[in-house]
Amino acid sequence: MNRQMTVLQLSSYLKGVFDDEELLHDVSLSGEVAEVSYSDRHTFLTLSENDCSVRCMHFNSRDKILKGEKIVLKGSVRFYEKRNSVSFVYNEFDFCGDGEKAAKLAELKKKLSSLGYFENRPALPKYIVNVIVVTSADGAAIRDFIRVVSDKSPFVSVRVYPAKVQGVGAGEMMAMAVTNLQREKTDAIILCRGGGSDEDLDAFNDEALATAVALSKIPVISAVGHEVDYTLCDFCAGTRAGTPSIAGEIVNSHALALVNDILLLSERARCALESKQKSREALLYDAVSDLSSAVSLGIEKKKRAISTLCGRGYYSLKQKLAVKKQRVISLAHNLDNAQTKFFKSKSDEVNKNHRLLKALDPHRILESGYAAVTLNGKVVKNVSKLKRGDKVKLVFSDGSAAATVDDVSKK
Repeated sequence: MNRQMTVLQLSSYLKGVFDDEELLHDVSLSGEVAEVSYSDRHTFLTLSENDCSVRCMHFNSRDKILKGEKIVLKGSVRFYEKRNSVSFVYNEFDFCGDGEKAAKLAELKKKLSSLGYFENRPALPKYIVNVIVVTSADGAAIRDFIRVVSDKSPFVSVRVYPAKVQGVGAGEMMAMAVTNLQREKTDAIILCRGGGSDEDLDAFNDEALATAVALSKIPVISAVGHEVDYTLCDFCAGTRAGTPSIAGEIVNSHALALVNDILLLSERARCALESKQKSREALLYDAVSDLSSAVSLGIEKKKRAISTLCGRGYYSLKQKLAVKKQRVISLAHNLDNAQTKFFKSKSDEVNKNHRLLKALDPHRILESGYAAVTLNGKVVKNVSKLKRGDKVKLVFSDGSAAATVDDVSKK
């Protein structure tokens, strides 16, 4: 039978079921506190066990309860029609120790601390112009980070290494990303994720990821969740940013430090150049002034002296030129005679050497029927340099031939 119901009818029916069921009233509910929040005077909790969780609330009371504590609540289960949701409304609570999840996290934190993973992490460099962000490629966190950086430092290179940031396997995937990025050339690695519940941020408490961050040679910025959220990655990273946007501002501060230093150096250089220019201008002005005075005072004196010297020089030069002219004519005549005699002497010497070289030309000797013997590129001058079986070369006037020594006889 198919019965028709409206949303209002279904909600009213479910509320009646919860209100009438005695097992859901005046009961004790135990579990581990996963979240705590307050609104006005009310306390809101998320109580969890394994993968299950229940929303709990205590009206008109701000209870001092911490995440990770194990507590027992006394109250009733309520169904709310407007939201079609189930909550546990309690009026009393008792502590019963630390929760299993909190205990494991505390133990892991202690282990990592004992290994020195929280100390001496690589600090960010003075200047940052290149970063790699490990995050979800389509998440709001990376958009916020890029927006903040591009607004003030558009010259910074931002590369995204896509990775899963929550759920099963997220910690291992991000750990592998941080390890793989050790081969990259970058100024910083940024672990980036927006806010969420404690369960959403569990991946950043993963031991493998925390270890990869602690062992990273490249400086790491942990930008996970909200400012009040802390994960193991925050302790292992060299720098913690409360949110992805704050991480962007941190990058901006290091990027703009480069710009500011460049501007400062430029201003110093400009001032130095201006000062030097003014100094040079003053020196030049003084030099020009002194030169002008010296020229004005001495020009007439020098003019008269030059005129006198020119007159004397003219007559002296005329006399010396006549003497030098006669001397040059005599030297030219002597040079011509010496040159003729020298060339005749050298010509006779060249002819003599030509005849001698022609008589000693080895090709003439070879043309007479002789041959030159070489062994391994060297001329064999006597038979003692040869032995039976040697491969020799016979050089004639018109070519060469290869031969093998069959016998060697000495005188």
